Amino acid sequence: MVSAPRPELDETDRRILDILQRDARIANTDLADEIGLTPAPTLRRVRRLEEEGLIRRYVALLDRHKVGRDLMVMVRVTLDKQTKAGFETFADQMRRRPEVLECYLCLGDTDYLLKVSAADLNAYQQFLVDVLAAIPGVRNTESVLLVREEKFTTSLPLL
Repeated sequence: MVSAPRPELDETDRRILDILQRDARIANTDLADEIGLTPAPTLRRVRRLEEEGLIRRYVALLDRHKVGRDLMVMVRVTLDKQTKAGFETFADQMRRRPEVLECYLCLGDTDYLLKVSAADLNAYQQFLVDVLAAIPGVRNTESVLLVREEKFTTSLPLL
């Protein structure tokens, strides 16, 4: 897999991205003030960063407890066979599941690492038994219940 060339980012681009990671709803005029440019060139830079794919989308981050998703689980999944078809089938099924927040193909003893959100232990058990264990080719799962969030960020370090 060949990676695409990375766009060149100057210090102003990095500052824009850093600010937008903290507050994507910041007004363009306020963003311009923070980076020391006028609004028009600031907006052009943001649009360029969007067009180049550095900014993929804007989202609202919800408080999972306030929306009834109190249980968070990391799940290590091992497949019977490491085949292209097996990987594609498993990944496709995980993409369809709303409780699977993240799904990563791994190297080593674990084939996939999942981050799963559930209302409670019963809801997670139902997902584990009725969904995950029912997928053909899943050999083993190991669940790690997350007890307390010590750090959570979606911001990538840029500066």
